Amino acid sequence: MTDRLSGKKAIVTGAAQGIGFAVADAFVREGAQVVILDLNGDLASEAAGKIGARCTGLQMDVSDEASVKQGIAAALEVLGGLDIVVNNAGVQRASSIEEASVEDWDLQMSVNMRGPFLVLREALPHLSAGASVINTSSAAGLRGAPGVSGYCASKGGQILFTTAAAAELGPRGIRVNAVCPGWVDTPFNGPVIRQMGGTEAHDAMIRATVPLGRQATPPEIAPTYVFLASDEASYLTGKAIGVDGGVV
Repeated sequence: MTDRLSGKKAIVTGAAQGIGFAVADAFVREGAQVVILDLNGDLASEAAGKIGARCTGLQMDVSDEASVKQGIAAALEVLGGLDIVVNNAGVQRASSIEEASVEDWDLQMSVNMRGPFLVLREALPHLSAGASVINTSSAAGLRGAPGVSGYCASKGGQILFTTAAAAELGPRGIRVNAVCPGWVDTPFNGPVIRQMGGTEAHDAMIRATVPLGRQATPPEIAPTYVFLASDEASYLTGKAIGVDGGVV
């Protein structure tokens, strides 16, 4: 590692496992101090313990305004400042439009869209020129797919929120970008895999539709976040960057 984030202070939501965990781990390895904020506080603390002394795990529900206020305040007490915000917490539900429930639709909107808005709003007074905000969208936010209409809608909306925030905050020197992963080998994709009929059908689809012929691992996604968080990306804002093996 090259200490590209040395001295920087970051929060990563939804980082008890999967992509978020890999991002938090990469940030610490690059010299940052990190607070993991996750709906499951126990798992957040466990994940932080695996990463090391410069990482702390706290509980926060990104869809709940009061919880976000408390979580950001608690993170600031630990960090003493804030340079990087990663809105990674997300949820996915899979079903046809005909069978989709209002509850599942609303859940995806509340976590995937309301969450980044609330976190950024609460973090914003503590961000100054040079700060980086990174939203975890999805290849599904760039191109719709059957069976996940609510997820696609929420992630597509997240991309437009990213570009709008970048335009608004650019004059303050704050950069806002989105990372759009494709298929990544994490439990997050469980609902889609089950809807497709199981792992065998899913793996066959990956081989047929992903140009690189496989899923990514979370550590393969994390370096894009490191770049966007670093001063190397000082003139990059308002972008949705696909890390998807060529799917989009």
